[in-house]
Amino acid sequence: EEEEEEEEEEDSFDYTGLDGLDDSESDFDIDDYDSGEDKQQDGKEEEPLFHSGAPEMLARSMQPQGECSAPKDEESHLSRHEILQREKSRSLERLQGILQARIGWEDPSTRPDISQLIKAREARGHWSPSKRARISSRVLPNGEPEVVDVGNSRAYIGHFALNGDVFLAGFQNQTIRLYEVNQTHRPWKLRKEIVAKALNWTVTDTCLSPNQQLLVYSTISPVLHAVNMNATDEVQSIQNITDVHTPLDFGPGFSEGAFGLWAISFSRDGKYILAGSSDYAAYLFDIEAQRVVARARAHKDDVNSVCFADESDHVFLSGSDDTMIKVWDRRCGEDGVNRVQGMLPGHTEGIAHISPKGDGRYFISNGKDQKCKLWDIRTMCTSTSGQLKKDKIESFDWDYRWQPYPGNPEKVKHPHDRSIATFTGHKVLQTLIRCRWSPAETTGQRYIFSGSQCGSLFVYDILTQKKAAVFRFHRSVMRDCDWHPYHPMLASVGWDGSVVRWQKLPELEGQNHNQVSC
Repeated sequence: EEEEEEEEEEDSFDYTGLDGLDDSESDFDIDDYDSGEDKQQDGKEEEPLFHSGAPEMLARSMQPQGECSAPKDEESHLSRHEILQREKSRSLERLQGILQARIGWEDPSTRPDISQLIKAREARGHWSPSKRARISSRVLPNGEPEVVDVGNSRAYIGHFALNGDVFLAGFQNQTIRLYEVNQTHRPWKLRKEIVAKALNWTVTDTCLSPNQQLLVYSTISPVLHAVNMNATDEVQSIQNITDVHTPLDFGPGFSEGAFGLWAISFSRDGKYILAGSSDYAAYLFDIEAQRVVARARAHKDDVNSVCFADESDHVFLSGSDDTMIKVWDRRCGEDGVNRVQGMLPGHTEGIAHISPKGDGRYFISNGKDQKCKLWDIRTMCTSTSGQLKKDKIESFDWDYRWQPYPGNPEKVKHPHDRSIATFTGHKVLQTLIRCRWSPAETTGQRYIFSGSQCGSLFVYDILTQKKAAVFRFHRSVMRDCDWHPYHPMLASVGWDGSVVRWQKLPELEGQNHNQVSC
């Protein structure tokens, strides 16, 4: 009973001590930062962050399946394992059906070639969004990339802004660079170079506010720093010399000493920052109030990745070195349910990164078991206290930072895997390699892609569940990469210090990509 009480304590939100922070001591001028939302109207109260009378957990369509080892079903003649496999297959088929409808999927042996479709467009007028995605999803960049920049330090972070106008690269030498990419076929222009003085080891993550006015960066410290991108016209922003880098202090946390923040993410309304930390916790920080408004002792090891499931920002996910992915609902707090809403076992080693599809249901994760997994939140279970603790989960005593993975990713499997598909080929070693979804505009989100320790960029096709392409350039680890939201262009950063973009299209449809393995 004491052990069960301790587990419940770890999975619960903790509000104690959070109201004692004095907002008046903050030097942050919120008038200089516009979250992009209309101000509260007179006489109307703002919707509370947590609802004591919260709606049912995640809604009826996302009802969890019960114990990890024992999903219930009316068909008693099927074993529990068969029932789970059937539900996972159905979930994958649903997703593939959505993607096929979005891109007008046709059998490759019978579909018309691109020249025929272009000829038809000339005769009938413009293409619909689905037809545009149908065409562009069949043509991936090819050939050698263009080198945008070369630094003298390892690059850890590389991603586009939501609207694709900016690409951000974060380096270990305290530098964060933002490039203007409005003109995708022209050389990128350096818009801002941020020099962060208070760094421990490296920049661990960055995020831009939805309106691109505020850039926030994290390091191995409980303090984030926020930079107003429109404060000055100067290209270089040196911390507290040419620009004020406002500290966002997360307080003492759950650990006795200092802790670090591994991952951060803005809410879509620009009001909150979600963070995962080395003290096994997930935090929600209110930018205007300048304080932590909710925190959860979420896991039993470092929380390496956090993300919101969709644009509503109600549901968020956390992934940890304890191998578990957990689901949380901000609407369930205070007098309502204030503990983790569901769990998704499947990885046998720590979670490196989580990336949502954005529909509140599907997401992908990179794991140190050298797998990228595809998930449906609706397959989550509510407890790991039953059979999962009794069954042996195959894992190894090793350190991914300097040792190769001891197992065979194809053979090492979790006995209660809740993922609906698994992709292997890339290497999640030395650092927290990131994975992402391809954009809806140009690919219908048909692909997922990942960096790799070998320096290659791997693209996987969800429809065929096969490797679609491998792009190779970096001479060292490729930790992060991203796909432009509106153009057929990918960009990547590596530990060789280079920032490159991949946008040359093949001359002929079906031309082979560089099939390189690690």
